[in-house]
Order: sequence, then structure tokens, then C-alpha cells
Amino acid sequence: MSDESAQSRPIISLAGASGFVGTHLIEHLRGQYRIRALSRSGNVVTAQAAGQEVSWHECDLYSLPKVTAALEGSDIGIYLVHSMAPSSRLVQSCFEDTDLLLADNFIRAAEAAGLKHVIYLSGLMPGPEVTGPLSPHLQSRLEVEQVMRSRGVTVTVLRAGLIFGPGGSSFSLLVNLVRRLPVMLLPAWVRSKTHSIDITNICQAFELCLCDGDLPGGTYDLGGHAPMTYREMITKTAEMLGKRARFLNFPYNAFGLSKQWVALFGSVPPALVGPLQESLQYDLVARPNALQERLSDRLIPFEDSFCKSVDDAGNPKPNPRSSTRAADHVSIKQARRVRSVQRMHYPPSWSARAVADEYAHWLTRRFRGLISAAADGAGVVRFTSLSGRLILLELSPTPYSQGNPRRCAFYISGGILSRKVEPLGRLEFRLFPELSCMIASIHGFSPTLPWWIYANTQARLHLRVMGAFSRHLNRLKDSECPARTD
Repeated sequence: MSDESAQSRPIISLAGASGFVGTHLIEHLRGQYRIRALSRSGNVVTAQAAGQEVSWHECDLYSLPKVTAALEGSDIGIYLVHSMAPSSRLVQSCFEDTDLLLADNFIRAAEAAGLKHVIYLSGLMPGPEVTGPLSPHLQSRLEVEQVMRSRGVTVTVLRAGLIFGPGGSSFSLLVNLVRRLPVMLLPAWVRSKTHSIDITNICQAFELCLCDGDLPGGTYDLGGHAPMTYREMITKTAEMLGKRARFLNFPYNAFGLSKQWVALFGSVPPALVGPLQESLQYDLVARPNALQERLSDRLIPFEDSFCKSVDDAGNPKPNPRSSTRAADHVSIKQARRVRSVQRMHYPPSWSARAVADEYAHWLTRRFRGLISAAADGAGVVRFTSLSGRLILLELSPTPYSQGNPRRCAFYISGGILSRKVEPLGRLEFRLFPELSCMIASIHGFSPTLPWWIYANTQARLHLRVMGAFSRHLNRLKDSECPARTD
């Protein structure tokens, strides 16, 4: 195909491009679209060969300006990000809160960059018979769907359960358990039905949503293999490996205990195992829909998915990120950065700026005589001690959040507690009125203290302070206290 023809293809910006789904999707769509592959890992980007059809870009998805710049000139966005892997040397957050923040950044950037369509890969949800609270993993997926649809961009949601294919974590976990355990203790969660699907069918679903004008804007469940319980999947996997599965049934879910042994023998980090098993306590079966109907004659059986996902010895094929994970771990450790993300409630009539002002006033009162916070005429906030003679931290307002009632952000631009390194760290308050919550976060903070001292003193104190501030905001919310005007 000529260079001129290639340049006329639509541009897809794909966030989460270096993961299991992302790498398969790039290969599937290559030749039909120009793909801008976004990854937070500089090691991944460096390892990729430059090409006309796929261009790789390092992008900090926690930075709204950087995401916006990365999406400029794109036509379509694909969002595959789940924030369960560590992104800093110290992360003080849960994945639900970081997922919410990242999704909001992406859809705001997509709207600002003028994207026409965004496709988000979510998870299968239980049926209406489940009336209680969902697992944190599934609740997070619903929140991300809601945030994605809070802007003016057309958003299509694909919901999938366990995705099987070469390099998939869910598949590798299943195979490793069967290969390594002569007898398996089966908690209650393995007896719920779930709908797994082959990675090729996932890629075909994305392709249909990109080229079929009737599909964008909908929410579609995707099911490929026949619905079965996790116990049945274990039994079928054992048959494919020529092994006999032996079980000991346990009547309770026992998430904490089972997470550890599943992670150990499945060679998957506990941070990934926990959300998976908590979600599998429900029946997760795809409901009929227009997209599923279009895929019906292409669905790949479980046995075929298995055969193409293992090597000749029956070992699961490696994850595409395996080759760069060690280098990423070294880079993250050497950077000595901190990320801290906390979800809070706030008085509903307040703006993000009002929350930031209240934080400074509250901190001054809480630590009277030890810490004082004050802003100068340019809006620079300085946290000082010793009657102002010692500047602990200096916060300079970013130009990207001024005038935005839902977002107030500062660069951590100075002070004895912070190393001044590029890019500067950030403190941000962001409101989510549609979810009746807010996120207070620090990104890329680089402490001056030696790391082991910082991790056991300043880092722990920060968590306690933010917890106390959260309780303070709750009291103000309950009393419907107006925002400060001074």
C-alpha cells in the first residue's frame, strides 16, 4: 500500500498498548488504521521498532496535559488501562481510586483533543438477581464506565470476563494451578459460572465497533466459550494437559487465604489475583446483544484457545510485558517517586479550589505552632514552620486547572521536604459530583529524606493527615457548611 494511502487511514490512540490485550489488538488492527500506542513505560517504548503503521509514545496517564497532548490529532481512542501494577516506588492507594482518576484524565483529554469515539474494555457484570454491593473490581469497572460517559465523546463499552490467549494472565494462572498442584482446595467462589472468551474474538469485537456504524455508543457483553464454573475450567484444563484434577471443597470464599496460594502456585501477583477471585463469586454470563450476535459464527472454542496459548510442553506462553518488567522495576526504584491517592466525600456545593483552601486552613489549625500554610498574591502556597522561617513545601498552581471548578492542581515546586527534579511532583484535588466523591492525590513526589526514613515517617504521617482531613470534610458535609470566602 502506498504511503499516501496509509496516511489517509484514521488514527487510533491506544492506552494500555503494551499489555496482553493491547499487543494482540495492535497486531489485529495493523494495516487498517494508524495506531498511536501509549505506554507509561519508557523501556517498552525504547524496545519497540519504529514504523509507519504503529508509533509508540511514552505517556504519563496521571498527567492530564500529557494525555491531552498524546491524543492530539487522533480520531479514535481505545482505553485498556487497569492500574493494578505499581507505577511508583511507593504507592499509597487502592486500584479503584487510581482507575477512576486515570479514566477521568483520558476522557477529558479525548474531549479536549476532539476525538469522535472511545472504546473501553470493561468487565462482565452479574445479573439483576445480585442486589448487594459488588466486588471492588466490578464496582470500579462500573465507575469507570460512568466517568467515561460523563463527557461529550461517544463511548462504547465492551464487557468481557476471563480472556484467554497467548500471554494472558487469567489463562496462565489457570494452567499453572493445574500443572503444579496435585490436589486443589476449592473455595466457594470457584462454583459460580463465568463466560470466558478468546483474545481473537475480543479483537474482532473492537474491529466491529470501529467499522460498523450501528454499534458505537452501546454497552455489549462478550462471551465466547460455553459458560462454566471455574472448577469446570480447571477440570477441562487438566484434561487438555493429560492430568487428573483432584479437589478438596471448602464451603467459604476465604478470599484472603486463597489469594495467597493462588498467587504462589499460579505465578501471578496477589494484586491481580484478589480482584479476579472476588469478581468470580458471582455468575458472570454474557447477555444477548447485537455485537455478540455478529460474533456468533466466529467464536473460538475453549479447546482451541487452550492449544494456541501453550507451548509444546503445556506451559503458558509468556506475557508480552515479561521482557521489560524487570527493567521497569529498576527504573521505578531508582526514580524514588511517590504516588498517594485518597478518595473522600466533600460538601456538594464546594469547588475543588474551596477544598484546597480548606486543606490549607485546616492543616494550620490542626498543627498550630508547628505548620502554617499561606498563599501569596500569585497563588503560591507555602507550608512553613518556625514562624515562617523554614519552608517545608511550596506549591505553585498549574495553568491547566485554573477556572475549573472540578479540578485544582499544584506543582510541588520547592521546600526542604521535596527534591526539585523534573518532572515536578503534583498535588491535586479533583471532584466527581456524579459519584458524590473527590480524589486528593500526590503524583511524582520525590522526598528529600533517605528512602527508608521517609517510608517509615513522613509517608505514614501523610496517610494519617489525609485520613483526618477526610473525617473533617465528612463533618462539614453533614453540617452543610459553606465554603470559605477569605
